[in-house]
Amino acid sequence: MVSVLAAASVLIAACGSAGTELIAGVGDLGHVHDLVLDDDGVLLVASHTGLYRIESPDRAVLVGAKHHDLMSMTGLEDGVLMASGHPDLRFEEYRVEGQPAVLGLARSSNGGESWEILDLLGHADFHALVPVGDGLFAAESAGRIWYMDPDDEWDQLGEVDARDLAIAPNDSNHQIAPDYEGGVWASSDGAVNWTRIEGAPALVEIEWVDTEMILGVDSAGVIWASAMPQDPWTEIATGPSEVETFYVDPAGSWWVAVHGGAIERSDDRGVSWIEVYAPPDNR
Repeated sequence: MVSVLAAASVLIAACGSAGTELIAGVGDLGHVHDLVLDDDGVLLVASHTGLYRIESPDRAVLVGAKHHDLMSMTGLEDGVLMASGHPDLRFEEYRVEGQPAVLGLARSSNGGESWEILDLLGHADFHALVPVGDGLFAAESAGRIWYMDPDDEWDQLGEVDARDLAIAPNDSNHQIAPDYEGGVWASSDGAVNWTRIEGAPALVEIEWVDTEMILGVDSAGVIWASAMPQDPWTEIATGPSEVETFYVDPAGSWWVAVHGGAIERSDDRGVSWIEVYAPPDNR
């Protein structure tokens, strides 16, 4: 995958003294890779063409001036964002001679207006980031799980081709990860060793909600639940189809982003869904 150099069809709207806003047009979000609610309850969308802020059901505004392809993003308790993916190579500072166009690990303390590269620019592209205490687990696109400790030192753990990663809230030894081929894998030793879960549904995204519930969604929008990775999985709800991203916010609402960039939310465990954002079409 190459970095997005520009969002070709982004619509430009004047914003008075605040400057110019870039509003997503037809197809501009591309794939939606992660969703995060900021401290003000505003939905932030990590997409193929940058970070967007959802201001209304038909308005997604680019945050900052970069069109990084954000393959993963997570929010920390103090409002800091962490992200990875592929950098906007229009900017020379993201080029590393002889290395692929990968962002490593980036941090923003201003809601995504700007990003500081913490480490691994040109060396790593993480597709899932999970904070645990003062550390961070990261699933690399090359099929490795890494842990960054509070001193920003990295340890390479086990290997699994994870498209997402979830960790038990009360014990980081227990982890679960769907792969890109329909398999679901579990670790009970902190991501060092992984075992495929026989009989698990073909999940595309997963959330370890609390000590008694793991939620996962398949590409058709069916939401599954299990108490622990090796326990039976039960179909508990159905949401929109062609799901790309599934997110459970701190208040317990469920969010899905689907192919094409539409986003919906459920506040009643999947009984009903509210349209949060619908991208413009060609009409």
